[in-house]
This record gives sequence, structure tokens and C-alpha cells, in this order.
Amino acid sequence: MFERCLYIGNTFAGIIYGFELCLAFKTIYLLLRDQSQARGHKIFFISYIMVILLVQSLAVASNVAAGQLMWIEHRDFPGGPIGYHFATSTKSWNNFTGIGSVELSVFLGNLLLLYRCYVIWGSLPVMILPTILFLTSSAMAIMAIIQSAGTSVFAHRAANYIVLWVAFLSSLNVLLTCLISFRLIMARRRLRKLGMLAPKQYTSIVAILVESSLLFTVFGVIFAVLLGKGVTVYTIFSVFAGLSAGISPMLIIYRVARGTAWSGDHSTVIFTDLKVAVGRTTVSDPDLDRMESGDRALTSTDNSTHS
Repeated sequence: MFERCLYIGNTFAGIIYGFELCLAFKTIYLLLRDQSQARGHKIFFISYIMVILLVQSLAVASNVAAGQLMWIEHRDFPGGPIGYHFATSTKSWNNFTGIGSVELSVFLGNLLLLYRCYVIWGSLPVMILPTILFLTSSAMAIMAIIQSAGTSVFAHRAANYIVLWVAFLSSLNVLLTCLISFRLIMARRRLRKLGMLAPKQYTSIVAILVESSLLFTVFGVIFAVLLGKGVTVYTIFSVFAGLSAGISPMLIIYRVARGTAWSGDHSTVIFTDLKVAVGRTTVSDPDLDRMESGDRALTSTDNSTHS
């Protein structure tokens, strides 16, 4: 069963990795063409994408190497491929690079997600608990990779430490997802109460799913539950969770490159300026006029595009 799950996981890894490559190069292309982004922002995002790609490539290569050694090079090993896997995992390079690259991808993804949460909320007190969970999960990740040295990543002793890391990580991701989703939903409701159209590119269901990295959160929680219960199919979901850790931040950067990502200016106008405007009970407030004119422009643009 373990071998079947590992084989299926490697197959899905190749498919998902191909999608990630296409997304990465498309995002880089959009960033290079975008004249509104500052040069420093472009360099940061492109460098971030390249690092994520490098780390994810190491993870995929490690899984492929493990499969080749098990099923091709040493298929006649006593105990079969699975016997070779557990017998040689103590000195296998792909054991370290596999878990190390996944943990680094998760670290970089959560770092960007923390930043996006701060941009959307614009409040430091809100970031206290997520930051604590982020630091704790990072510490657990270091402990997990140390404890996995000399054994297999999927061995029982190493899995006990990895599940602690995944538990803290899942808590962090669920919290960030809830915070970001709640903020965007509240923004949409606030605009509707004022009789204004909520721009779909900022408050649609797709926008909420991408901005909150729900994809990574769902796969991470499923992986944590299956790993904790010792269900063998966790090896498949470990691939989904590991690669979605790289895809989720790339989707956010892709929205930034297209100019459809949420910015700090939106939070300021909707949650600060509009509140002041309502308190004054005036319809001619410049912030309201600016928001309404922007909505009309977006609506007319959409109508002309569809026509």
C-alpha cells in the first residue's frame, strides 16, 4: 500500500509541478510587462518565484530519485523496494533534501501569507497571534528535520515530530485563512450597505480563496489528520500539501502582477475613510466619490468587454 501511494504521489507531483512552472513563468512575464510596479517590487517578486521554483524542484527531484532507487536500481533488494527504502533511508541524500525543501517552501509561503494578512488588515495587534504561531511552527520544522536524520521521513519516530510541526502549521494556516477571508467578506458587506458595487476582482469568491491560500490550508489539514492517524494515503496528500505550499503564494503574486490583488489602500478607504464618511452622513465626501467613480468605471469596462 505504501509503494502504491508513493507511486501515485510521484505521478501527481509531476502534473502539479508542470502547472507550477507554467504559472511561475506567466507571472514573471506579467511582472516584466507591468509598468505600474516599482522596480524593487519586481525584483523581489521575481526572486521570490525563482527561489520557490528551485526549492520545489528539489522536492520533486527527491521523490523521483527515491522511486528510481526503490523500483529500478535496487528492485531485487531483500524485502523488496519497500525494504530497500527503509533500510537505506538513514544514509539517503533525498531524505534530507525532500523534507528540507518542503519545509522551506512552507516557510516562504507562510512568510508571504503573513505579509498579505498585514496588508489586508493594516493592523499590527491582529498579527501578534499569527506571528507567534509562525515562529512556533518554524521551530517545530527545525526539530522535525533534525529528528528525521538517520531515519525515514515516513518512519514512526520521525512522523511523531513531523505531525507536531504540521499541527502548528495547520493552526497558523487556518487562522490566517479565517482572518483574510473575514476581512474581505466584511469589505464586500460594507460596500453593499452603502449601496456601492463591490469590485469583483477584490471581493469575489475566487479572490477570497486565493488571497487566503485556502488550497494550502485544506491539503495541510488533511495531511495532518491522516498522518496523525497513521493512514497510509497521507503520502499522497504530503505531495499535494508540499506543492500547494509553492503554488499558493505564486497565485497571490500572479494577482499582484495582474493588478487584481488587495492592497493597503483598499483597506484604508473602505475601513477608515468610509467610516468617517458615514459618520458625517454626507454623500459628497471625496472618498465616497472616488470609490463610486471607480466602481462605475469598472462596471462600464466589464460591460464593454462583454459586449
